[in-house]
Amino acid sequence: MSDVTTLAEQPADHDRDREFLLYDYSKHLLSLALLAIGGVITIFQSPLGKSLPSIAVAGLLLAFAVSGVLALSGSSAILQARQRRQPLGNAVWLYIRGSMAFLGAGVGAFLVSWLELLL
Repeated sequence: MSDVTTLAEQPADHDRDREFLLYDYSKHLLSLALLAIGGVITIFQSPLGKSLPSIAVAGLLLAFAVSGVLALSGSSAILQARQRRQPLGNAVWLYIRGSMAFLGAGVGAFLVSWLELLL
């Protein structure tokens, strides 16, 4: 038999696929959070960025840092479940949703602060 036929005949392991996708998504969220932290720090050092209040920059950095910590916690929980051969717990989904919420809040706050500064 060809490899394509053999793969097509095997039953799909949806739980395993779901874990892989969730792990990749958490890594993606972590990368976005780290990129956002670097971007905020870089822009804050520009002449226009120096006019932003320090408390606003601290709030942005805090939102992105919390997002990154939650994404990393989600990745860690997935790896621990795989290592122990246990199903994923509900905490993983909370970590990922929390990470996305803080990332979205940080991006929204960033856009608002920059629009106020530019207009």
